[in-house]
Amino acid sequence: MSWLILNTLLACAENPADLSDYWYFRTDGVDLPVRVEGNLESGVILLMLHGGPGGSAVDYNYGYDTDLLEDAFAVAYFDQRTQGGTHGNYGTEMLTIQQVATDTANLVDALRDRYGQDNQVWLYGHSWGGMLGTATLLDTDADVDGWIEAAGSHDYPLNDVYTARKFITKAADVALQSTITEEDAQFWDEVGGFAGGLDLENISESDSLQLNQYAFTAEEHVELASSDEFGSGLLRYMLLNPTVKSTSWWSGLWGGNALNDDAFTTSYTPRLGEIAVPSLFIYGDLDFVCPKELGEDAFNAVDAQGISTDFVVLEASGHSLMVNQPEAFAEEIITFVDTWGVPR
Repeated sequence: MSWLILNTLLACAENPADLSDYWYFRTDGVDLPVRVEGNLESGVILLMLHGGPGGSAVDYNYGYDTDLLEDAFAVAYFDQRTQGGTHGNYGTEMLTIQQVATDTANLVDALRDRYGQDNQVWLYGHSWGGMLGTATLLDTDADVDGWIEAAGSHDYPLNDVYTARKFITKAADVALQSTITEEDAQFWDEVGGFAGGLDLENISESDSLQLNQYAFTAEEHVELASSDEFGSGLLRYMLLNPTVKSTSWWSGLWGGNALNDDAFTTSYTPRLGEIAVPSLFIYGDLDFVCPKELGEDAFNAVDAQGISTDFVVLEASGHSLMVNQPEAFAEEIITFVDTWGVPR
């Protein structure tokens, strides 16, 4: 029986690509765990910027989209300071968007030092990772070859406005439907009333948090696409997760609160036109957490500068679009990088 269990674990852990490397990177008083997996022969490394703040890169290292991306490229997953499996001793003055962006820029250099200077490095950020990636592009001298923002928030104040407007519109649409369940009708009436009562020019931090909570709950009241591949990836995640979830949750909560305080008033929208690398913005049509309008804004600003860019909306996806439609999600990324990636 033990032989069978061992073989099952090994089968779940098998990576279809050629590289699997785990190491720690020290930067400004913190040791960040880095896991690099996939096809390094491609000459492209996608540096995954996980969501949160308060999450972990492990959460992005098990899905079917991951297998597809790692077949095409190498993917580097790392936990941001205070989050996941990071180690270090520092105060809250080191928990700023600028500091985490500096960590990311330093890691870009370390990836090339370890795997070769000729490799392209693309930033790939989801949710909060959209803020971090934008900050890294605009506020550091990171030598980055491209940018993929997946359901990202590079502008917290505007994000709240777009979420509130999406709630108001959805609530009005639902009110006209005769076949909706009583539970759904009550939910949309509640969130529509809450959003409709906000002063969109002056949303408080507590109202912002409430909007965010409603936005995640909203995915239980819409019809999202689902993939048959999700179950096997979830099993691999549960069995082989290298982080202690209770520890990472507590440390991530502390660091996440400090970073959210910084992000609450941070808006990169006026500076999006400064992005000077090929950029893909991919969002879910049913995402209330980071609405697609954020991606459209970014696309318009970068495209206006003559930079190679694209804006993709996955119609049946919410905030976790890589889980809802992993094949379509990965295909868009692979096609864009293959088209616009320039060998160094």
